[in-house]
Amino acid sequence: MPGTLSPAQRDAILRCAGDVLEEAIAFLQDLLRIPTVNPPGEAYPECARYIGERLQALGYGVEYIELSPAEVAELAPYGSGLPRVNVLGRLSGSLPAPVLHFNGHMDVVPVGSGWSCDPFGGAISSGRIYGRGASDMKGGIAAQVYAIEAIRRAGIQLQGTIEQSGVVDEESTGNRNAGMGLLVERGYIASGRTDYVVITEPLNVDNICLGHRGAIWGEITTTGRQSHGSTPERGVNAIEHMADFIAEALYELKPRLLQRHNSVPVVPESASAASLSFGTIAGGTNINSVPDRCTVTFDRRLVMGEQLEDARNEIRELLERRARMQSGLGYSYTERYATGPTWVSSDTPLVRAFAASIQEVLGRPPGYVCSPGTDDQRFVVHNAGIEQCIVYGPGEIIQTHVVDESLAIDDLLTSIKVMALAAANLLGVS
Repeated sequence: MPGTLSPAQRDAILRCAGDVLEEAIAFLQDLLRIPTVNPPGEAYPECARYIGERLQALGYGVEYIELSPAEVAELAPYGSGLPRVNVLGRLSGSLPAPVLHFNGHMDVVPVGSGWSCDPFGGAISSGRIYGRGASDMKGGIAAQVYAIEAIRRAGIQLQGTIEQSGVVDEESTGNRNAGMGLLVERGYIASGRTDYVVITEPLNVDNICLGHRGAIWGEITTTGRQSHGSTPERGVNAIEHMADFIAEALYELKPRLLQRHNSVPVVPESASAASLSFGTIAGGTNINSVPDRCTVTFDRRLVMGEQLEDARNEIRELLERRARMQSGLGYSYTERYATGPTWVSSDTPLVRAFAASIQEVLGRPPGYVCSPGTDDQRFVVHNAGIEQCIVYGPGEIIQTHVVDESLAIDDLLTSIKVMALAAANLLGVS
């Protein structure tokens, strides 16, 4: 680590974090008013430009990373052909290294129904900012930008370099994607070029997230033989056999999964076990025909120590057993997305810097936790080969993807302070 701050520098940064809070709030409200809903991926260019213009106004060199229509079709197959634009800002220090990269995704999940306020209004009530993406994770983007601005407002020059990125398509995942995955593929984030990466997802401001569970998103189709509804014995009912498979998965496989617990704390604790759930089902063509086709989608979550191939085989074995029991029954198994569990060491300069900053700001040591879902950390750790990558940002995990999503303003300020102190200690100051 280049060095520690003097007490006067530390106090100046903390004071300026409070000074920039109103600007950070206004910036976040403006981001919330841009409806970057994914799927399909709306208003990405507008949001990227807004972030880029703010970074440029704060002294960053800015680059917009766009995709060709062919790349969009390949990397965003569920994106209705809408344009994908990422933004990258670079603020050079007095030395070429180290490089600290802050990252947030600008896309948000669909709104749903039942909101008591405008989901794209950015309203403030009782100390909280409301809107789709307030916690997940436009609040993180606002915090990362204004953490560095607090250092600048304190009159302190960083020795190392800061990078800030706003990316697309985190919510739609993918083994490759048009956001963070693309930045890694094109070398914007790379081992030997990037020393530290902080993804500002919401896992509570007193936690440092060191990894995430694994996941398989898949689709299973059973195929049978059609017949008239009045003579079902002449057909092979794909829906009925799918129902039998689901029952076996829920009553035979799922209890075994629930006995497998993560070896590190998960937030929330209720997500500590391995899991399997079915998301959609479709089959048949009309009421008086035995259906010859039925399709379900499933979501399998893996805990530390589980392997992707083992998880796949557990599902395939149930399908194969059912196919052997019924002549004329077939099945297919495909995957949309798969990633193994991810975990990085807590004994690194990056983690120590954030731990010390949380202790300084909150007066207590951090928790070291695992995310229940997956996130863009997988691209950095597995694909770019960068071990020093953590998740830290404002917001509560229980606020993600919910009606009336919100972010506590106190949490926004806390995360700005923590990130500012950690960045200054990591990169060194002149």
